[in-house]
Amino acid sequence: MPLKTKSTDAITMAQLLLHTPGTHQPTELGWMSTLGDNLRVSFSAAYVADPNRPTLSQLYIGANDAESRAILTARDDERLVRIGKLPSYFGNLLPEGPNRQRLADRRGVSVDDEFELLAAAGHDLIGGLEVVPATHDIPAEVLNLHVTKGLEPLEANAVASPSDDGFSVGGYATKFSMVASGRRYVIRTGTTAGEILAKLPSTEYPDLVENEALCYALAEAVGITTAGATSRPIAELDLPEHVTKAFSHYLHVPRFDRAVQPDGAIRRIHFEELAQAVGRDARNKYKDLPQAMQALLGVLKTSPASGIQDLKEVFRRWTAYALMGNTDAHAKNWALMYLDGRHPTLAPAYDMVCVSAYFDPADLTRLGVNRAMDASLSTWNEDEAERLAKSVGILQFNAMRKVVRDTRRLAKNNWPAILDTAPAHLASHLRQRLAQWAV
Repeated sequence: MPLKTKSTDAITMAQLLLHTPGTHQPTELGWMSTLGDNLRVSFSAAYVADPNRPTLSQLYIGANDAESRAILTARDDERLVRIGKLPSYFGNLLPEGPNRQRLADRRGVSVDDEFELLAAAGHDLIGGLEVVPATHDIPAEVLNLHVTKGLEPLEANAVASPSDDGFSVGGYATKFSMVASGRRYVIRTGTTAGEILAKLPSTEYPDLVENEALCYALAEAVGITTAGATSRPIAELDLPEHVTKAFSHYLHVPRFDRAVQPDGAIRRIHFEELAQAVGRDARNKYKDLPQAMQALLGVLKTSPASGIQDLKEVFRRWTAYALMGNTDAHAKNWALMYLDGRHPTLAPAYDMVCVSAYFDPADLTRLGVNRAMDASLSTWNEDEAERLAKSVGILQFNAMRKVVRDTRRLAKNNWPAILDTAPAHLASHLRQRLAQWAV
């Protein structure tokens, strides 16, 4: 399919909708627009003026409401406008790797055309956001934002509708957004939101499904709240035969940002990745991770919807991740949920993988970022937990020390039975880590 090209004399517009609890219609947040390589997000006057506005992201919240309104109406803030790419919150909604290529192929655009890619997946993004063609008259002040660089738009055109089976979730692993159909799962289409994610094995890491399913089981065995992923027969999936014949199992991931209603409809629940909350592009997801974790704890500490259990859960996860060698715990694999539409809580744990099992002692440069993170995780202990707690003003630092002790004890007691049924090489690797660090 030939690549589409944009007109340089017309603004292309999409509308931003946010699904919130207790409402039948989504909130109209505003618009996403592009002219040439100028990509912009504009919030509606009604959304800006609402002191009880539903939360899209911590990135757009100031110290008080006046500061929040100033952020939402800024003209040249990178959180709202960028050249050649989407602002970081929206850019993080896009897939990576083969999922991105597949979406681009279906849309007939380049993998670098972020505006069109997001619009293509607009009915099935992570969280409660939808991106749809702009159908209402666009306020003149929104259109005029593109004139600031001497560009004189001649007209405003609505972006094309989302692709029928378009969806977007983060990560490089090949995955599909699917819904139940009888005893099987089919690829979601139309305006329906996906119910589960089906993650396929990797040709580079054929045991990735078993690895991740094992890590979910290990996490749950020490009391971590997870997305509940399990390894299941790939025959459950209505996918092309060349896919189902290539693999025996897939990772079945129930979406914690979706809820099936009594009438069968799928309700969207808003959440955002930590990378979105702190304004970090996907390519920088490992960068300054300690600062990102401090930001996460700070948000949870002050949220009226959160509490001490969420704070303890962060420390519990770090302890388990250090033991299991999950060096994939970057800023895109932690998340905040907005169950009430406004105030954040800690989202369930997801995308847990024993990456350390893939370290090659003969090639120390391979998976170098993960090796560096593993070295950092190896220093995690009660003293480090206390330092982290104190750095964000958590007064109950002794409780966080106890979380580290208790998690290690639970791992030592509960993991061996789980490892007895795991693939031999993974079991051996994790027993070594457990013996070394679960003291």
